[in-house]
Parts: sequence; C-alpha cells; structure tokens
Amino acid sequence: MNINALLGGSSSITGNGTTSSQATSATTSLSPFLTQVEQRTQSEVDATTAQISKFGLLKSALSDGQVAGHAMSSLPSSTTPQDATKALGTFFNAFNASVGAANKASAATGWTTESRSAKKVIQDLRSALTSNPKTMDAMRKLGLTMQSDGTLVQDPKKFAASLAADPMGTLAAMADIGQKVVAASTNELNTTGPIGTALNNLNRYSTTLTAQQKALKSLEQTMASASNSIPSTNTGNSTQSTALTALLGSGLAAYRSSKITI
Repeated sequence: MNINALLGGSSSITGNGTTSSQATSATTSLSPFLTQVEQRTQSEVDATTAQISKFGLLKSALSDGQVAGHAMSSLPSSTTPQDATKALGTFFNAFNASVGAANKASAATGWTTESRSAKKVIQDLRSALTSNPKTMDAMRKLGLTMQSDGTLVQDPKKFAASLAADPMGTLAAMADIGQKVVAASTNELNTTGPIGTALNNLNRYSTTLTAQQKALKSLEQTMASASNSIPSTNTGNSTQSTALTALLGSGLAAYRSSKITI
C-alpha cells in the first residue's frame, strides 16, 4: 500500500497541496484496505481469546490436580477401601484432564511460544511420574500406566488387589504420586511458570489488539472528516497535505509491530 499513490502522486506531498478530490480518492482507495485490516485484526482477536480460554481451562485443570494430589497424599491410615478408590479416581481424572487441556492448548497454530509452554506442562507432569524408580514402583502398585500421549490408564483389579493385600503400602504409594503431581502442578501454576507466562503474553497481545481496533476506528472517522475539510482546488496548502499524509502514515504504522502483516 503506497500512501503517496493514494494521494495522487508525490507532488501532492511535497508542497503542491492536496485537493478535496484527491483526499476523497485516497479515502475511497483505502476503504477496502482498512476493511481487510479490520477483518484480520478481528480474526486475531478471536484466535487470541480462544487461546486465552484454552490456557484458562488448563490452569483450572492443574488446580484441580493440585487439590486431588493433596487429598491423595494425606489419606489417614484408617481410610476405607472405598474412600481410597474414590481418591485415586478423582486424581486419575484430574491428571488426565490436565494433560488433555494442555494438548488442546498446544495444538493451536500461530502460537509457537505458547504451544511450547503447553507441551512443557505435559512433559513436566509425565516426568513427575516416570523419572523416579520409587514413583514408577508406586504407579505399578496402583495399576497405573503412562500412555504415549501423557495420559494415564488404570487397572482397577490390580489396585483393588494391592489395597487388599497391602493397604498401608498402597496408601504410601498414593501419597508419593500425589506429592509428585502437586509439586509439578505448583511449578506450572507459578506466576513465572509456563502457564502464568503464556497467559501474561496472551493478555498483553489481546490488549494491543483492542488498542489497534480503537485506533483503526479513529483513523477511519478522521479520514472521513479530513476528506471533507480540504479545499476543492489546489491551493498550495502544504500544511493540510502534510497533515493528511501524516494521518495515514501514523495510522498504518500502528500495525507494523504486531502479528498483522499489512
């Protein structure tokens, strides 16, 4: 997009003045372009809002995992088989929900940094349960197996048999796994962790896009007003010509630092 051409050539920018017809022509020529920018900006807003929502769901799932992990790691020795089974089921569902939410957050295109953050959540949760031999033994005792996508599967019969044969050892295994996941989830949810960093970046970008939309609306309104205020004949008013040129240039420059390509 060449502003000089829209205004009728470089002569109108260097002091020969801009006529009303030139300004109107510039506004008319820019109208489809600005509409396109509006649409692309709105598309960015929608994509950013969706990604913020996905990370919000991931944050919520990790918080649920923390609660479930705490509960499983603090079961008393008097815990009944029914309560132990319920605690493990709640943890199991929360863990898989966290991994599922992280997978969804990592799948969006155009968000390389944020995608890496979501993938790191999966890696960290997986590592929490597979990097330590003791925790791996606890997993087997509870009938838990890590799948390739980071989610867990469980053999209920194996857990029931373990609980019946060695209730204290099974509760200890549950506590070990719960503590590991609580620690990992806490790191992820830290304000400087992957989730906090990703959400901060997304919210900052959302704020920038909102400001751009407002600036674009203002630019359109000012252009419409300016095209009617410039004299209908070439008067040599270089001040008005320069003002309109600056107006167009500054309005378009507002987008150069964003993801939107003009």
